Amino acid sequence: MTTAAKSPGGAERLALLGGPKTVTAEAPKWPRFLPGDIEAGKRALEKAGEDSTYVSGWFGGEPIEAVERDFAEYIGVEHAVTSNSGTSAIHVALMAAGVKAGDEVIVTPYTYGQTVSPILQCFAIPVFADIEPDTFNLDADAVEARITGRTRAILVVHMFGGPARMERLMEVAKRHGVALIEDCAQAAGTRYHGRRVGSLAHLGAFSVGDGKNLTAGEGGFVTTDDRNLFEQVMLYGQHYARQGNHIETEALRRWIDSYGYTYRMTPLSAVITRSQLPQLEGMNQMRRRNALHLCNQLEAVRGVEPTTIIDGAEHIFHFMPLTYRAEELDGLSRRTFMEALRAEGVGISAYVQEPIYMKPRYQEKEYFFGSNMPWSLADRQISYGTGDCPVTERRCAEEEMNLGSSGWYEDCTELMDQIAAAFRKVAGNVEALKAIS
Repeated sequence: MTTAAKSPGGAERLALLGGPKTVTAEAPKWPRFLPGDIEAGKRALEKAGEDSTYVSGWFGGEPIEAVERDFAEYIGVEHAVTSNSGTSAIHVALMAAGVKAGDEVIVTPYTYGQTVSPILQCFAIPVFADIEPDTFNLDADAVEARITGRTRAILVVHMFGGPARMERLMEVAKRHGVALIEDCAQAAGTRYHGRRVGSLAHLGAFSVGDGKNLTAGEGGFVTTDDRNLFEQVMLYGQHYARQGNHIETEALRRWIDSYGYTYRMTPLSAVITRSQLPQLEGMNQMRRRNALHLCNQLEAVRGVEPTTIIDGAEHIFHFMPLTYRAEELDGLSRRTFMEALRAEGVGISAYVQEPIYMKPRYQEKEYFFGSNMPWSLADRQISYGTGDCPVTERRCAEEEMNLGSSGWYEDCTELMDQIAAAFRKVAGNVEALKAIS
C-alpha cells in the first residue's frame, strides 16, 4: 500500500479524505423476476382475452383464489385474503377486529407511517407504546401500561424482518380482551418458535409491494385462522359480487352491498406473487446467511452493535438494523460516521429517523378529515410529545443505522467482507473524522 493511501496515524486513508473506496462488489438487482415469473405473467395476459378473471378480481376467480390458497398454506393459517397493498391490508384487518370511530389502537412509533395511517382511516386514535432496545419491536410492558377502556386493538410490527416477542404480547391482548394484529410487511417468511408471523395473532397483514422480500409490484394479504374474522375481511375489502360466495353468517350477509372498499388485488399481481412464492424460502435463507456472516465480523468493530437475534427467532433481514455507539468512538457523531461509510460504498441510512408521533400530522392533529378528526372523538385528552417513548427517541436521535439487504438473496460473501472492511476502516479513523466534523 502506498504512503498516500495512509492517514497520518497509519490507518488506511478514508475515501472521504481521498483514499481508495472499500466496497466495489455489488448486490444482485432487486426486485428479481426469473424467466418463470415473466412467463407466468405472459400466460396470464394471453388468457385475459378469454377469461375476465385474469383482468379483474372483482368476483374472485382462479388467479386470485389460487394465490390465496397457496399463501395461507405457506403462512400456516386457514384463510388468506388478497388486497391491493399492505396499507389496505392493515385497514381491513383493523375493521375486521372491530375498530370503530373513537376507539384507541396501541401501536409502535418506530415504523413506517403507513402502519399507523390505517388507524386514522378507521377514525380511531393511535396510542404509541415504546419499543424494546434489542428487537426494535413493541415492548409488551409498555403496551400494557397504555391500555384503557377504549383500547380495541394492538398493532405490532415485525420491524426489518425480525419477529416481536409475540407470546407476551398475545398474553396482554387476551387478558384485556383486545385484538392483536401483526404488520408483517417486512417479514414474509419470518418464523418465531417454529411458526411463521401472520399466524401468531388474531390477524396478520402483508405487503408484496415493490421493495419487499416477496414482491409483485403492488398487493398484500390479510391472514387469520378465525372464520368470523375472515368473513369480516371479505365484507370490508372485497367486491360485493365476491362476498356472497364466502360470507355464510346471516348477520353479515345482510350487509353485502356496493358500499365496501375496492381493495382487491389485480390478477396479474396475484399470478406473479404465486410464481415467486416458492422462491421466497431460499431467498430468505440466503439473506440470513449473508447477514449473519456480516454480523459476525461487525462484532469486533468499535461503535457498532450488530443485529440481535432473540431466542426462538428467525430473522429474514428485510433490512439489517445496526446500533451506533458514539461513546465507543470518542463521541464521533453518527452523521459523520455514516457519511464516511457511504463514501466507502456502503449503502447505509437511518430508516425511521423520527418517532411517528413527532411528525406534523400528529403534533398538529391534522389528518385528511378536518375538524381535528379523529382526535376530537376521544373521551380523554391525547397529546404526543418528547419523552413519550424514550427508547424510540434515543434510537432515532443517536443510534439508528440500517443496511439495505433486499439484494442479498444470492451468495454475497465478497460484498459482506468488503462492507465489514469498510466499517473497520471508518472505526479506525476516528481522529481524522473528528478533525473534519
